Amino acid sequence: MEMNSDLNILPVKDLPDEDGRPLNPILPKPPSLLLMISPIRTGKSTIISNLLLNSNFYGQDFFDETIVFSPTINNDKTSRFLRKSATCYDSYSDEQMMEIVKKQSDYDDSPDRPSLAVILDDIIGTIRREAFVNGLASRFRHYGIDLLLMSSQNYRKVSPVIRSNATHMIIGSPFPNNKELGKIFEEIGDQFGGYDNMEAIYRAATPNKYDFLFLDLTENPPIARKNFGEIIAYGGQGYKGKVENADFNLGGGEKETEE
Repeated sequence: MEMNSDLNILPVKDLPDEDGRPLNPILPKPPSLLLMISPIRTGKSTIISNLLLNSNFYGQDFFDETIVFSPTINNDKTSRFLRKSATCYDSYSDEQMMEIVKKQSDYDDSPDRPSLAVILDDIIGTIRREAFVNGLASRFRHYGIDLLLMSSQNYRKVSPVIRSNATHMIIGSPFPNNKELGKIFEEIGDQFGGYDNMEAIYRAATPNKYDFLFLDLTENPPIARKNFGEIIAYGGQGYKGKVENADFNLGGGEKETEE
């Protein structure tokens, strides 16, 4: 019997979008964990609303249900339209999240299982390290959670499990706490040529108020973009251009004990 000698590894074909609508390839492709590190008054709520309501992004029909945990959802005017279209809670509890996961688990792998977007806005930095949602960061894709978006103002208060499982990151601006910003550069800088290069990439991506650095960590090498637009750098190379108005340095990445 003649043996086939072709042992090339073939890529697994992507599943088509259920609604037939193509997704912009720049956006996190489900299932994804998008970690947003953004201080107050940096346009975070506007970004989240665009992702979930604007049809140029995911829009209202991409996911079967959007669930939002946010302590400010009921008094944030920017989120008023999101509040009308999503299931919203103004506090987080493990019991609520476990109930969501249980309902999803009851479907097993049925094609009828709903596709969820779960948003935890400014919740992560306030919960204990052993909270259920921290472990969920490594298992969310098994429960039909196609977008898990977590935001925090403090990077090191985010569980290491969440940080290590993030597929994408948004780092907002302006960032008034240089020490806190330096912690981010210290941890992820090696993927983009080191601490100093990471700082240069961030400065190049955020020359204006409300700009943000968007990192796609699923690509090899990872990609850094200004907002959801132009590519600033590829991982391992660092930023090679000139950074305008970067008239200060964060101190070369001083080591600190993690909180």
